[in-house]
Amino acid sequence: MSVVYLAVGSVSGTAMAVAQTVKDQLQSLGHTVIQEENASVEGLNSSGCDAVLIITSTTGQGDLPANIIPFYVALEEQFPLQNGRPFGVISLGDSSYDSTFCNGGALFEERFYELQGTQPVPRVTIDAMETITPDDDALFWLQEWVEKVLG
Repeated sequence: MSVVYLAVGSVSGTAMAVAQTVKDQLQSLGHTVIQEENASVEGLNSSGCDAVLIITSTTGQGDLPANIIPFYVALEEQFPLQNGRPFGVISLGDSSYDSTFCNGGALFEERFYELQGTQPVPRVTIDAMETITPDDDALFWLQEWVEKVLG
């Protein structure tokens, strides 16, 4: 089975709850999930992962949650090329913030493209204005991601 490095950015706990649901599902399918308290380039590099999964909310005016900013900055500063490693992004937000809706996920998507990662399944955006079951929405997306990435 595959090893997935899971990085989570959360403010109110919703993204963390979604991440736990996703992690449980991946593990039930026999995959290994590596999730640090605070994601790091060192953890990513040493994980030996087959794929990277980012689950993040957006705060303020399109900003990343404080707990994942150091990882995002370190990715820019250390620039650990992914050389085609697949990644996925589950982005949570509130569409009432029109121009910055789910920007946290978009920032990571852009960063992993810069690092030469591949994204077999488009980023999913989960809108707090549209759903009360973000876990279910994430699992629906995860099904396709697992098929295409972890096979």
